[in-house]
Order: sequence, then structure tokens, then C-alpha cells
Amino acid sequence: MSPKSLKILFKPAEGMGHINAAIGLAQALANRGHQVFFFTLPIEVGTFKKFGINEIHLQLTNEEKKDLIEKNDADNDHPMKSAQETLERMQEAGIFSHRSSIEKLDSYRSMMDVRVPNSIGYRKHLQIKELFPQMVAAIDELKPDLIIADLCHFSLAPCIAYGKIPWIFLYSENSLSLFDSPKVPPPLSGYPTYDQTGWKEFRDKFEKVYCESHRYAQNLINKEFGYPEVDEKMFLLTSPYLNIYGCPEELDFTDLAKLPDNYVRIETYCRQTSEKFELPTEFKTKIKPGDKLIYLSLGSMGGFDVELMKKLIKILGKTPHKYIVSKGIFHEQYQLADNMWGGPYVPQTEILPIVDLVITHGGNNTVAETLSFGKPMIVMPLFVDQFDNAQRITEKGYGYRIDTYGFKDEELIEMIDRIFKDPQIKERCEKACERIKNSNSKDKACERIEELAEKLSKTK
Repeated sequence: MSPKSLKILFKPAEGMGHINAAIGLAQALANRGHQVFFFTLPIEVGTFKKFGINEIHLQLTNEEKKDLIEKNDADNDHPMKSAQETLERMQEAGIFSHRSSIEKLDSYRSMMDVRVPNSIGYRKHLQIKELFPQMVAAIDELKPDLIIADLCHFSLAPCIAYGKIPWIFLYSENSLSLFDSPKVPPPLSGYPTYDQTGWKEFRDKFEKVYCESHRYAQNLINKEFGYPEVDEKMFLLTSPYLNIYGCPEELDFTDLAKLPDNYVRIETYCRQTSEKFELPTEFKTKIKPGDKLIYLSLGSMGGFDVELMKKLIKILGKTPHKYIVSKGIFHEQYQLADNMWGGPYVPQTEILPIVDLVITHGGNNTVAETLSFGKPMIVMPLFVDQFDNAQRITEKGYGYRIDTYGFKDEELIEMIDRIFKDPQIKERCEKACERIKNSNSKDKACERIEELAEKLSKTK
């Protein structure tokens, strides 16, 4: 017997990676006959519709809306141009720098603490306050069976977390943050699992600097709308019903610690696109038999660091390999070498199957998607969970981590050569690819969602 068609409302976290993760799960639910809706900010209008997903448009103030429209008008060549101000704030805070993961905790706080005037966190708080009545009204009108929400570093609207509609937490970052265990390294540290040096120092600072500011922001918005305070030990506002996270089993931390039964893993959210991708003929003719094709992408945000991109282009341009490059937001500020082709933004899921290696920032979607296609990685982490992904990939033998702002030219070149000469890395990646393909993890997650909805319907 097929399950009842559900009405499911998504509230994704802002940012391309988080949005793409939510779309990946939403597509799987829609394919099973469920009605899917997305809360949609002005800057996101049309993003979900092109995937056949219903949009519920939320409105911002006229001034903010005008800014967004102006930014969208200039957004024809790269989807992150509308977030340029956020990226500039990240640069000012030292995110795109040689600072260590523990030093960057201070950078995160300066950006995200609601008590810092005009910080990103402060502006997000004002945004939630403005959108709150619209969200309440939309939920009352739509009457969804379930709400699926991802908060990612910021507060969750309390009408979702404490409302009448059961909600599911969708997590689109490295799974390490979900484990409340002394057996795993502290989140965002990038510290090895086999050496506890520095764990306590990082964990103490993480609690004092990061978790405290996150709790304060959630409690502030809760108090303003008459909702209870969160637990004093809370880091992430998880759901009592069901929590879904994206991580290939090979990179998860379940070999070191366990999660509660109401957690379910999706190997990769990987959205399905209808894009047909072909390499330009001029570049394709440059690729000779035996050549290696490498994909270089520092994600939707990493390309903001033009000097880093220029350094990489200069180094890789000297190698015999060929490269596909996602140039990023400031693509017009530098040229690619002769052995390269790329653009401001390229269709990653169409490119991954045809390359031999990926050089990446270590974003959670990219890491999971790359492994799902059986490709090894060199990871250059920039911030937050990218450090954890980089370390885990190295430990598990699916590639290498490199010091993003401290590596020498020959170090990167030698690392590339080492991967291509190591048949064991290739074999491990191919085995992971085969297992992920056969896991049906998205369908299994959908089944858990359907089971939850059925169980809740019987208690009404």
C-alpha cells in the first residue's frame, strides 16, 4: 500500500550548499507523490520553481527588497553576487586567511553574534522578526503535515521549533556537530580522531565563544515571541521527532560514537538536474589520451579570495593535466591558463562523473557528491566544517588535506602526482561509489518521514 500523499513545507538555511541539500531531499519526496513547498526569500524567488517545487514567497521591507532586486539585476553571471556584502564581512572577520581553526572561532563570533551591531547574526535576527508573522500566517493557511527546517549557525523561527506542526531537522553540514561524545574531536576543529591533543582547549573555547552566542540568539528571538528558553547545553536546536543529516557512511563518525534512534543519514543529498553539459570543443580537443582531468572549485564562497585563486591557477597551469575551474564571484578579475576551461559557475554534478580528481574547499555537499561519484579529493579548507571534512577524508584514505594558506607550489603538485600513482586510493573511492549507489539512502529517509507522519496521524 502506497503511503498517503503528504504536504511538506521546507525552510532551508540560506546559502547555495544548504539550499541544494534541501532541494535534493525535496525532489526525492516529490518523486514519491508528496506535495513539497519552500519558504522563499525575495533573493531566492525562482530557485525552487525551476525544480518543480512550490514557492511560498516571504516579503522583506521595501528598502531591503530594493537592495535585493538591484543585486539580482547584476546576478546574471554568478549566483553569489547577491551575497557580496556577506562575503566582504567574512573577509573583514579573517575568514579568508591563514588563521587556524581555533583562531577562526573568534571570527565566527564577530560575524554571527546578535549582540555585535550590524553583524550578519544581528541582521538575521531582524529578518526572523520581520518574517515571523508571515511564516505563522502561511503555516496556518497551508496546514502542512510536516515542516523540514535547516538552521545552520543561526536561529530557527520559534513558530517552527515550538509550533503545532511536527518538524524535522535537516542538517547540511559535517555530521561531527551532531555527536555529543568525548570520543570524537570538537566540531569545526579539523583535529584528528586518533590524537586528542588540543581537544579540550578547542572544545572549551567552542562552548564559550560559539555555542553561547548561538544559544543567546535563539533565546532572544524565543523571548520576543513568548517561547521558552532553550536548554543551557544546547548547540543545535534539533527535533524531538526526526533529524536528517547528509554524510557518506565512509566519512561518518558512527564508528566512534552513536547517535539517537531518531537520526537518519542520507549518503548524499545530490539534487537531480536536467542540465545537459558538454565541454567546449576547443577545450575538448586539448585533452589527449592519457591526460588527467581535474576539477577545481573552492565553492560558492571560496572564489571570493581572488589571490588564492590566482595562486592556484599559476601553479596548476605548469602541470601537464587539464582542469575545469569554477572561477567564482570575481571571475572577471583573472584569466585561466591554457590547460584550463571554466566559468563563473559550472554544473558540478554534471562535471564530477568525467573528472579524475577534485580540488575542493571541503564543503559538505561537494565532499559527499565527489565521493558518490568515486573521485579522490585534495581539500583546502577555509572555514567551519570544511576543516572537519578535510581531516576525515585524509584519515579515511580518500584524498589529502593541504594547508590552504601555507602550502608551497611543489607540495600541491606532488600531492596530485601521489594520488594518481596510488591505486589504493582509486580503489577505495570506487568501492565507496558503488556502495553509495546501492544504498538507496534518500528513499530510506523518505520512508522514515512517511512513517513519522503516519504515526503522528494516529495520535491526533
